[in-house]
Amino acid sequence: MMPATQSLITELDETLSKIPDARQLVILQRVTDLFLVGAENYNDEQIAIFDDVICRLIENIGQPALVELSDRLSSAGKGPGNALARLSSSDDIAVSGPALARANALTDKDLVAIAGKKGQKQLAAIAGRQQISEVVTDVLVERGNSEVSRKVSANRGAKISEIGFVKLINKAKKDRELATAISNRGDLPEELVPFLKLALA
Repeated sequence: MMPATQSLITELDETLSKIPDARQLVILQRVTDLFLVGAENYNDEQIAIFDDVICRLIENIGQPALVELSDRLSSAGKGPGNALARLSSSDDIAVSGPALARANALTDKDLVAIAGKKGQKQLAAIAGRQQISEVVTDVLVERGNSEVSRKVSANRGAKISEIGFVKLINKAKKDRELATAISNRGDLPEELVPFLKLALA
């Protein structure tokens, strides 16, 4: 972080410590508006500054405002990564759900960490993302319940590893809907087709 930026953040911290939470909420809304207006044109350093500011402003913000913030930031093509990572880690699915389902700023590392420890609602939100890599779907398949497994299988933007398919087919032996979802995919390894047919029999 550049010295001028660090000085600005320090000044912001001092200011925030002196104003009420309600005023901080208004500032957060205005900063979010400003970010979203130019998000596609900001460079990485500018986004990082917004990220630092937003992270500080959400410290004392209530649940309704966090829900709104998660929804708004998740709609941006480029988002403040640290703020979105914090929102997506919430145990409250109303807060974490939008970020988990849509935020492009979340990395595979973020998603794997969340999928590895959070509940089924969070896993289901991740399973609905437009694009999901194999390293993420492996965790979803391993930890997910029937709903999550079906959602991953039905998601054409989800890449599934061979071991992921093996685990899904094993689950499909007791889940006809899951077996059908797997059979409708075009990327099932040929050598696994006979095992899926057994599940569908």
